[in-house]
Amino acid sequence: VDQRNSAVMLVSGGSGFCSGALINNTQNDGKPYVLTANHCFSSPTSWVFRFNWQATACTNPSASPTFQSLSGAVLRSRRSPTDFCLVEITGGLVNNTVPLTYSPYFSGWDNSGTNPTSSVSIHHPSGDIKKISFDDAAAAPVTAMGSEAQGCWGVEWDRNTTTEGGSSGSPLFDQNKRIIGQLWGGGASCSNLSAPDYYGRLSKSWNPTNSNSTNQLMIWLDPTS
Repeated sequence: VDQRNSAVMLVSGGSGFCSGALINNTQNDGKPYVLTANHCFSSPTSWVFRFNWQATACTNPSASPTFQSLSGAVLRSRRSPTDFCLVEITGGLVNNTVPLTYSPYFSGWDNSGTNPTSSVSIHHPSGDIKKISFDDAAAAPVTAMGSEAQGCWGVEWDRNTTTEGGSSGSPLFDQNKRIIGQLWGGGASCSNLSAPDYYGRLSKSWNPTNSNSTNQLMIWLDPTS
């Protein structure tokens, strides 16, 4: 439930175009950072962040569930070799964070680069109600999607789950429920359940060689070292 509540849909013009997640920093101050994919980047000032658009079962209910939204963000950092984008929500905040009535959860992360023994993604496929995907096997570092060397995690979904367009930017959680990457792309779809997906690795986005505040995660997520 906690990780589910951290996952959000990115909306533009009334339609969901990508996914993302609230991500914590080491000051635990509720700073409303959202991790998504660099290829989703446009003008975050116009983005709408949809929270809690979810149902209790995989099958969509006959009527849309209720949800909450916040509008507007600023870019903090982004980088193409691992396809990450970090923005900070600016609109509708209460005490500089997401309103508590939204039941927000700021997911933890693991920057060690250790291979997960299993993984999960929570996402909004094709702008749909929130869904979950499971990889019950270990993910491995791979070079894919034009990434830098071993810049991605390669996953293959189990339990008849998958992703679609619109899932891009969604978090990949390891077995300890910590974010280790965000969805870049791949061949997985409802018509190709066995095709792999690729997630930009958070460990590679953390503090890349010659990076600065505009293209790394460390300075934002661990400001006090």
